[in-house]
Amino acid sequence: MYQHPYRLDMCAYFGPRPDFFKSAEVHHNYVIIGMESGAFEYVVGKQSGRASFGDLVFIPPGTMFKRKSLEDITFHMLCFIPLFEPDPVFDSLPVGKVTISNVNRLSSTYSFLRQSWREYGSKSKDTSLAMHMMMDLLHLSQLERKHVHKPKNRTDHRMRQAAGFIHRQLFDELSMKAIADELGIKPSELTRRFRLEYGVTPIEYATRLRLEKVKKLLLETDHTLEAIASQCGYENGSYLGRVFRSKVGMNASDFRRNNQI
Repeated sequence: MYQHPYRLDMCAYFGPRPDFFKSAEVHHNYVIIGMESGAFEYVVGKQSGRASFGDLVFIPPGTMFKRKSLEDITFHMLCFIPLFEPDPVFDSLPVGKVTISNVNRLSSTYSFLRQSWREYGSKSKDTSLAMHMMMDLLHLSQLERKHVHKPKNRTDHRMRQAAGFIHRQLFDELSMKAIADELGIKPSELTRRFRLEYGVTPIEYATRLRLEKVKKLLLETDHTLEAIASQCGYENGSYLGRVFRSKVGMNASDFRRNNQI
């Protein structure tokens, strides 16, 4: 039987809150801080920087971890210890910040962690779901570190926050003004900077994410298009049908019929 290489001692979800409970701390276990919203400055041993949505901050045991929020923050905190030496999964665990490029997968992992926390609270650490999600975070960070030699453009932290806002509010009413107001910038600046960071406008980005959920529901449920529209942030089935046909190139009913097993 497969045994996980780590023991998860804590899996918690905090925020939104103005700051961390403590400004500095030394943990006995390995810690991951995963930012969902807001930003904070950190010092981990000799490393320092700023973290926001898309960033994971790794703190080894016995290392001083200093932090100060720059605005209201929402984050996941996972504490764990390796069960084997040497580590059978990774050559070495990271220290400090790892920025995850695949924010879609990261957002999905965060969603499952939130679900586990809301259902089980402090007992979330004992669930297989939380353990699987922690391993997913570790694998995502390992993938990023393997490609660290590739040149990367400088990350626009504000646009990372915009993406985080979109992921959290994806199935609610979204508007350029609401996202821009959240960031304290003009909608025109938001569009320009977001396109530079992600290659599409914020609305196009949200539409892609929503339609992925729509496709999943079309294939995995027998829900009507009207019911799916209400779950995915669209006013009604008729409007969703027009968007789906425009972006996917076929009717939702044809997509369901042609792709279901």
